[in-house]
Amino acid sequence: MEEKLQQVKEMVANMKQLFFLILVLPLLAMTPPNKEAKQRKVVEEYVHTLLNTDDEVIQRISNNEDIQNITPLLKITRTYTKDEINNAINFLLYVKRTLKGHKYKILNFKEANEKLNGEAIAPDRGNIYYIYDIDKKDIYFEASVIVDDDYKIISIAIGICGQPQRLCFLYL
Repeated sequence: MEEKLQQVKEMVANMKQLFFLILVLPLLAMTPPNKEAKQRKVVEEYVHTLLNTDDEVIQRISNNEDIQNITPLLKITRTYTKDEINNAINFLLYVKRTLKGHKYKILNFKEANEKLNGEAIAPDRGNIYYIYDIDKKDIYFEASVIVDDDYKIISIAIGICGQPQRLCFLYL
C-alpha cells in the first residue's frame, strides 16, 4: 500500500511539472511589447515620411496644422511663429536632401554611443535616436530625434549651437 501511495505522489509531482511546462512556461516567455522597438519604429516612419514627401508639400507648410498633417508623429505642444515655421521647413528640406538616396539605420542611444566611443548625447527627457548613414559610415547628428513614452516625437535636433558647441534640440 505504501508503495502505491509513493507511485501516486510521483505521478502527481510529474503532472505538476508537466502542467508547469505546458501552461506556465510559455506565459513566462511572453514579454510585453518592446518600448525601444516601438520608439525606433516611430523614427523610421518619420524619416520614411520625410523622404517620401515632395519638397513642394514641405514648402507649403504655413501653420501648425500643416506640420501635423505631414507627420502626425510629431507631438506639437505650442504655436510657432512664421520665422520658426520657415526655419523648420528649411531644416526638414536639408535633412531630406542629406539623407535622400543613402542607406541608413536608426540607432538608439546605446548603439550610437558605441559607434561614437562614448560621445553620444543623452537627452534630459525621452529617448534619443540617431540616424546612421550606412554609405558614409557616419552618424547624422542633425537628424536626431527624441521620442517620449507615448511614442511621439517630442524634439528634433536643429544643428550645432552655443559655446562650447553642442547639439541643440527644439522641443516641440
